[in-house]
This record gives sequence, structure tokens and C-alpha cells, in this order.
Amino acid sequence: MIILVTGAKGLVGSHFIEHFALKGVTVLLPAQNELNITNQKSVEDFLNLNKPDVIIHFAAFTDVSLAEKQRNNRKAPCWIINVEGTVNLISAANPEAYFIYISTDVVFPGNKDNPGPYQEDDLPGNNLDLLSWYGQTKLEAENIVKNNKKNAVILRISNPVRARYKFKLDYVRKILALYDQNRLYPMFNDQYLTLTYVNEVTATIEALLKKRLTGIFHTSSINVFTPYKLANLLIEKSRGKKGAILPISIESFLNDNPSRYPQYGGLKVEKTQKRLGLNFKRWEEIIDVLAKQL
Repeated sequence: MIILVTGAKGLVGSHFIEHFALKGVTVLLPAQNELNITNQKSVEDFLNLNKPDVIIHFAAFTDVSLAEKQRNNRKAPCWIINVEGTVNLISAANPEAYFIYISTDVVFPGNKDNPGPYQEDDLPGNNLDLLSWYGQTKLEAENIVKNNKKNAVILRISNPVRARYKFKLDYVRKILALYDQNRLYPMFNDQYLTLTYVNEVTATIEALLKKRLTGIFHTSSINVFTPYKLANLLIEKSRGKKGAILPISIESFLNDNPSRYPQYGGLKVEKTQKRLGLNFKRWEEIIDVLAKQL
């Protein structure tokens, strides 16, 4: 089996590469000068030469704040990478190749009218204005995968975290970094999200590769957190201080940034756990594990 991995140096993809345990597999990790997903000819040439049986598409433009500045601009990097990059891979892939697309919970609005956490078969809805630009591009890419590739998986994750990754802070390590610098602001006590432990993403992908199931899957904590509760537990566990963080409501932020902050987000995972025979952690358990390593 030949597996092509895009985004292999990213927060989530790099963990998969470091811990992937299936035997008898060739993993292709092309540099950008070997494979540029935004260049159709580059993609066609690489796939025709290497003929991967599996494509795991981690690569994405994930800076939500910067993406918002590119809103509705289909010539800017967020659209080109997230949408056109996916189109190029799908178009050039062998029709029989197994395609795993890594997506996100923010393809859903996360508002009071359509609150999460969301099941695998929930529909994102048609009002794209309710989504961040990042969320819109990921939803567009999801639709491209669903409409053009039968042998495919959409694997959604939510706030991926790990103990160590030197190139980028994640949700948990950013909180700790700000706290250690005495710069941590009050945290929302009325925003509800889920957390994804990257070890469990790797386990999910390994199970998918073994079972070759198709459809939509979710990997995240089995319960929701508020940023306020998570930050206080994290600092108590890793820095030994209780009640370090003050609460604040998300309402005023939603007025100023209606598409940037899902209030009721997150993912449900019951169907994924049942289909793949996996058991995901509670967010409190993820914090316990990470706090011992941070």
C-alpha cells in the first residue's frame, strides 16, 4: 500500500507520521517543490508518477483570523489551498484510491438556532454567511469530496491538541503560554466546544485504513467544555494554581465578530466510536494527559 500524506509537517499530520504503526506500507511525504497542491499540473505529475493507493489530505490554511481578512476572495491563499488544492487532488487521484479528507467542526454555524455539538450525519445548512471564511472553504472542500469521490472519508476534528509541537501553539498550549507571560485574559464561560486529542486522530485513521469504511467520521472529546472551565483545570493541573482565570460572556464578542466565534460548537462521536470500535476521552482526561507532559 502506498499512502500519500499532504500537510505532513502540520500539527495533526506530523503526529500521524511520527506514530503511524501499520506494517508493509510506503508513505510518501513530498516537499512542496515535489508536490504543490495548488498547482494542477504538479498534482497530476506527482500522482501519475507515484500512484498512491491512499491519499490523506491534512494540508490546509488554518489561520482563522487571517482567513477572515480574505473573506469572499477566491484568489487569496485560504480559498486556493483549502478548495482548489482539494479539487486538484480529487481530480488527479485514481478513481479507486481511498481518500481521507481532514475537516473541522466549523463547517457548522455553532449558533443558538443551529447549536452543536453535531453528529456525523447532521447537515451544515445553507446560510454560508453564518460561517467563518475558513469554515466556508472547508465546507466547500467537503462538498467537493462528497460529490466527486465515492471511496472517501471526511474526518472532522475540533480544536486539535498535543503536548509538544514546536512550530505552532494549539488551543491548550496557547492558554499556558499566555498564563506564563501573565497575559491571559478572562475566558468565555458560555461557549461550548469539544477538544480533539491528536493521538486519537491517528488511531481513527489507522482504524479507517484497516476497515476501509466511507462516509463522515468525527474525532473529538465525548463531552463539551467551556474555555473558562478548561483553562482553570489546565492551570490547576499544570501550574498548581486553582481559580486562576476569570469568566467572561461571549455575547459582546459575537456582536463584533458574528462569524468568528461559534457559541455552541463541537462534535458528537458516538457513531464513529461504534463503527470503528474506538473509545475517545473526555476533555478532562485529555487535559490530565497533557498536563503531565507540559
